[in-house]
Amino acid sequence: MAGDGGDSAPALGSRARRGRPRDPGVDESILSSTLLLLGEVGYAQLTMEQVAARARVGKASLYLRWPSKVALVADAVQRLSPDLVPAIPDTGSLPGDMSDFLRQLVRPRSAAAAAALPAVAGEASSNPEMREAFRRGVAPALVDSVRTIVQRAVGRGELPPTADVELLSVLPMALLQQLRLTHERRPGEEIVGRIVAQFYTP
Repeated sequence: MAGDGGDSAPALGSRARRGRPRDPGVDESILSSTLLLLGEVGYAQLTMEQVAARARVGKASLYLRWPSKVALVADAVQRLSPDLVPAIPDTGSLPGDMSDFLRQLVRPRSAAAAAALPAVAGEASSNPEMREAFRRGVAPALVDSVRTIVQRAVGRGELPPTADVELLSVLPMALLQQLRLTHERRPGEEIVGRIVAQFYTP
């Protein structure tokens, strides 16, 4: 019986080690490295080997966390969300709120976001998995913010109660994305002014 107990202890210890939670510091390093490399080489040229080398982790550790490049970049897109979704302004008017919000949106708040976003957005136009990751990770938060601005405008009487809140909430994101795809460059503040003047100035 004593021998049985001795044999079982290493197995239990081994299972405990295998079940240890992932180190969040390693995850952070990998995701940060992915964003930086996306900005440097683009999605098509990005490799898991490059990410492992930049993050100073083994490829086995990388593949244990993310089984493919698409999965890794999709997770990195989720990480971009706080840098891509600006704070909702409160200027007291619909044009003021929308102008401030969209101007913040076309100026990412971190170097990693500014570098990686064009690569991610470009790939999302042709890669269904990336498009879905972008839609889940960033788009809902952006639309929710615009919806808040529009709903406040309805509450202030700047827009009629019959205003199509949902349509007005998705319109800026759709326009900016389409302009990016059409002109192959990031829309600037001049476009923001045109959008606000055309659609959000009562």
